[in-house]
This record gives sequence, structure tokens and C-alpha cells, in this order.
Amino acid sequence: MIDPKEMHNVAVGRTKTYALLAALYSAPPTKELAAMICAGDLTTDGSEALNSAASELTACFQRAASAGLMDSEVVAEYTRLFVLPSGVIPNESFYADENRRIGGHVTVEVQQFYEAAGAQLTGACLELPDHIGVELEFMKFLCDIEAQLWLAPDSAGLRQCLDFQCDFLADHLLQWQRALCDRIRNESDMDLYRALARLTTDFLDAEWSFVPELASGVCSEGRKSCEPVC
Repeated sequence: MIDPKEMHNVAVGRTKTYALLAALYSAPPTKELAAMICAGDLTTDGSEALNSAASELTACFQRAASAGLMDSEVVAEYTRLFVLPSGVIPNESFYADENRRIGGHVTVEVQQFYEAAGAQLTGACLELPDHIGVELEFMKFLCDIEAQLWLAPDSAGLRQCLDFQCDFLADHLLQWQRALCDRIRNESDMDLYRALARLTTDFLDAEWSFVPELASGVCSEGRKSCEPVC
């Protein structure tokens, strides 16, 4: 039987991971964020591979901080990868649209998904809806709602929230994140961003193993009007 308090804590942890990833893709790391990662506060409750990826990112941040790279080289590398037209192009439409048209029908579909979920996004919203930072921010929003619903007598709302997560992973994030992360690993000269790409892929792979199974379990315990998940 699913323990709501335990799942609340899991959802809180997932919220924090999505928030971290969204922040790192949306702007160069702030001093506060870099210090938090360097202090070893980047923790996951996942597999050995996922914990290894998190530890690798922490070590990369520590090396960059020790070398005094945070205020110059890291900012320059972020700009080269994620801002300049010659970079990796961190938008789903570049990978999913057959014409690679950013701002076209793929971007509109992502925005419509946000609206259907009643999303209220903050940190990454200066970018187009299909920017990797915004999509990760959206998953953070859903996980935050999920954490609240585990402690509320609203099983239907919880099932709907998990269905939104499952559908967004299947229809959007997982359709293109690996291609983006492969480009980051191939094109970045900085181990920090290569480690970020590895953590992103490992974390989202773990999410795809976890979320559909959880949604099925919640549906089974709800016993009423459950739709097939994913």
C-alpha cells in the first residue's frame, strides 16, 4: 500500500531536482546556487547511476569554483551553448519539428499543455514555452502540486496530476532531451555542462521508470474511473 507521507517526501525531492535542472538551463548558475551544489546539497533518492551523476556534477562545480571559473568561463560557456544561434538550441521544436521551426506548432502544443494543466510558471518563463528550462520548470510545478495532494483528501486530483506528468514526459520531454544532452556532451568544452547533461538524462530516465508505475498504483488504490496511464 502506498504511504502518502513517504510519497509526499519523494515528490518534494523530485520538485527540488527539477528546480535545480531548470535553473541551470535557464541562466548561468548564481553564486548562491553554485555554493549550494558545491556544499554537496545535490542529493537524489534514485539509483546508483543517478547518485553517481549527481556526485559528478557536484565535483565539477567544486573544481570550477576552486579554479575561479564561475564568474567568467562558466558564464561564457552557458552563453555559447544555450544563447547563441550557433549553440545546441535548447528548444523542443528544433528537434521535433521537421522544419526545425522554433516557435511553430510544437511550441504552441507545449503552451497548450501548460494551459490545460493550469500551470503557473515563474523562473524560466522569459524563454519560449518549449525551452528545456521551461519544460523542466513545468515538471517542477506538477511535482509541487503532487506533493501537496499527497497530504490532501483528493485522490482524483492526485491521479490527474500524475497523468499530466506521465503524458508530458512521454509526449514532450523524453522525445528530445536525449538528443539535446548528446549535443551538449559533444559540443561543450566544460565538464560542468557535460555532467549536467548526464544528470539530466539519468534523472529523466529514472522518472520514466517511476512515474507511470506510481500513477498505476494510485489508480489501483483509487478503485474508480481510472484511465490507462501513458
